Amino acid sequence: MGTAVPNRFRRPYGPGWALVGDSGYLKDFVTAQGIQDAFRDAELCAHALDLTFTGHRAFDDAMREYQETRDTKVMPMYESTAELATLDPPTPEMAWLLEAVSHSVPAMDGFARVAAGVTSPAEFFSPEYLGQVLVPATAD
Repeated sequence: MGTAVPNRFRRPYGPGWALVGDSGYLKDFVTAQGIQDAFRDAELCAHALDLTFTGHRAFDDAMREYQETRDTKVMPMYESTAELATLDPPTPEMAWLLEAVSHSVPAMDGFARVAAGVTSPAEFFSPEYLGQVLVPATAD
């Protein structure tokens, strides 16, 4: 069930500090992506800090890139989660699509990858991807 958490992004760095995971951006818990977000952000943040500590980039530049990369990577799941957390019934188009997915093993596998945070909702719901996995069944 959705928890009506106030979804928001925070600037994930400042002088002497950095944020990862839920402390840097928060979305409803309904999609259970928190640990995935924390690991991804920690890796991106560590890379930015490494660039700073080794003298390759200024702190603000490296951390701004960390923030931009994080925001780009999470936005599709963030938007999908916000929509799902409303607990509204799916639109007729989404209901049709989910029904179609239930009849295709590759599509079901792809949808499970979205739920696991491995595949971006934007990638899964793209016409190109769905065109590959929702191949009409042929009569035997």
